[in-house]
Amino acid sequence: MSTPDDVLGQLRQARLSAHAIAPLAPQALDRQQGYALLRQTLERCVAAGEKPSGWKVAFAGRAAQARFALDEPVYGGLTDAMQVEPGSAVPLARLIQPKLEVELAFVFGHALAPGDYRDQDILTAIAEVAPAFEIADCRWQGWRFGLGAFLADNAAAGLYCVGPRSPFEPQQHACVPYRLEHEGVHLGSGDTQAREDNPLFNLCWLVRRLLADGHRIEAGQVVLSGALLAPIDIQPGTYRLQMLGTELALVFQADTVPV
Repeated sequence: MSTPDDVLGQLRQARLSAHAIAPLAPQALDRQQGYALLRQTLERCVAAGEKPSGWKVAFAGRAAQARFALDEPVYGGLTDAMQVEPGSAVPLARLIQPKLEVELAFVFGHALAPGDYRDQDILTAIAEVAPAFEIADCRWQGWRFGLGAFLADNAAAGLYCVGPRSPFEPQQHACVPYRLEHEGVHLGSGDTQAREDNPLFNLCWLVRRLLADGHRIEAGQVVLSGALLAPIDIQPGTYRLQMLGTELALVFQADTVPV
């Protein structure tokens, strides 16, 4: 049976080699163990020189939660090494089995110390909002995992890209339309107000959960508030997201060797 250190070592090697690894038995790690390994992963990233840059919400919808007998979402951590610039080209060879997610990104204007916060207090801490892509990239073969293994994999956090930022206004940004295209083909659209897992709700949940778990929330950090469309298997070409009166574009290249 693999030890926690074995699991972290396997996941690290999977990331370095861009190859998936065999999944663990579904009950090999529980939620508490998974979060403990997630924390260790982030600590090792910081020790290697990466800077914490934010957080992501996962399993925000009821269907995903029901699959794992959850009554709330889960989260993963982001670092500056995961960020890619808008309009840049991402070689698919550096990724394992990536999926593209359309997200709404919130940027903290000031830090939040541990404590109890009303929704309004949390929303007041947000300075900016932006369209975003998350490139989720699971290291378990075939995206097969139990809950603890998913968390140990940092909730499949791979890369992320944040577009042009706008000042955040809670009432104005309660309903944000979005549209995604790939090479001119419409892939999906909608608005955030119509969702059961509303981004503002996800944001407030995440802040409370992070603080309860002993994590810090710093000014400048980003929250990716959950996928607005079903995750998409990434194909070569340009993806364009229209949101917040602007466009976020990202190019994926099939024939580029990772550096």
